[in-house]
Amino acid sequence: MLEEQIIVAVDKMTRKTRGFRSYRPTDLDAMVELDAMCFEAPFRFSREAMRRFVEAENAWVLVAADRKGLVGFCIVHREKTNGTEIGYVVTIDVDERRQGEGIGKKLLGDAEMWVRSWKGAGMLLHTFTQNERAVQFYENRDYRRLDVQREFYGAGLDAAIYWKDLAMRRG
Repeated sequence: MLEEQIIVAVDKMTRKTRGFRSYRPTDLDAMVELDAMCFEAPFRFSREAMRRFVEAENAWVLVAADRKGLVGFCIVHREKTNGTEIGYVVTIDVDERRQGEGIGKKLLGDAEMWVRSWKGAGMLLHTFTQNERAVQFYENRDYRRLDVQREFYGAGLDAAIYWKDLAMRRG
């Protein structure tokens, strides 16, 4: 029964979404526009910041598009902390009219596979502590809250720091 529900949900998503693909420079304006729809001013990126994030040498970017255009994207950076390579989720944006269809889950899942492909230890991210939808999204995918970084987004705007271990288990 659960398997049938999953198949129906995936089929519903793939009928509406043409596909997932790598970033193209022509996507930049649509990404900035979607980011502005998804986030309030202190949390959204300027066009220049978005360009820096997506065009960084250590960036992995996946976009989701349908016939009408871009409906979601994910930016992850390959970083080194304390000598360990990790993935850092810069952002995941999904058009609010398309949320709940599994697009964000697919974007994050593919990002995790990318980190595993180069044997990254795990995935780190920040999210606004009061963004309940994002908190639930990450916690439902086995991300564990490590700490809170005060005023990460500005005065009075704290970020929860989340981590997911992606290291291959041995034995």
